[in-house]
Amino acid sequence: MNEALILQHVETYKKNILMQLQQSTLQKYIGIPVVDEDRLFFTILPLLNEEDWDNSVEVSAIAVSLIFSALAAHDLVKEENATAKSQQLQVLAGDYYSGRYYQLLASENKIDLIQLLSNSVAIITEHKSRFYDLEDYTLEELIQSIQLIESKPIERFLEYYAYHEYVYIMNEALLLAALKKELVAFEKNEKTFYISKSKIFQLNMDALRLEIEKIELTLVQVVRSSDLLNESLKDAILERVSNHSLEKQLREG
Repeated sequence: MNEALILQHVETYKKNILMQLQQSTLQKYIGIPVVDEDRLFFTILPLLNEEDWDNSVEVSAIAVSLIFSALAAHDLVKEENATAKSQQLQVLAGDYYSGRYYQLLASENKIDLIQLLSNSVAIITEHKSRFYDLEDYTLEELIQSIQLIESKPIERFLEYYAYHEYVYIMNEALLLAALKKELVAFEKNEKTFYISKSKIFQLNMDALRLEIEKIELTLVQVVRSSDLLNESLKDAILERVSNHSLEKQLREG
């Protein structure tokens, strides 16, 4: 699969996801739902690598993306103004997107997958709470939490369909993207989710930078030496890693 076809698949899936989430009142007041293209890319990684991919897998992949759109909608609710109309609609949007995910999987009789994905959402909620409570977590524990928050439903989806070989690359790539995005935003004095809520991160920025470099170095080596991935997909993954380089993001900012 060449680069143009890879991009076409990602764009087609994004359009399909947005079609599933269309609701005129919600879009009028809060805009288009959030669909993270990095998460989408790594969700359909087996398809991009030309693995068997039937309609059931396709529907399930779309459902996973709906989960993240629902979580993103709820994350946009501002605690200090949660009773405003726009904020109430954000909550309704998150609930609506969640309902669409259930509906899609139920139509495929994927009750077992619904249970697995629902459990993954509970895990995400549990680990998000680490950034609000006052427990003494280590830097490593918080980084592990970020990885679970960023990718747990995708991991469950890949394992459900026996795409086990893709889990490591997906997990590390999404963790890397999240950490770099947070660090760049923090250094630009922009809003962050993880760093602003954690003194552990703020007091250990050099250690965080080293961890990011370590994750990136290992991931690049794994992708380049992989016997599983086709060459075009390797290039596409490495390009996404490069697009999230700290130096590039700071320079463009």
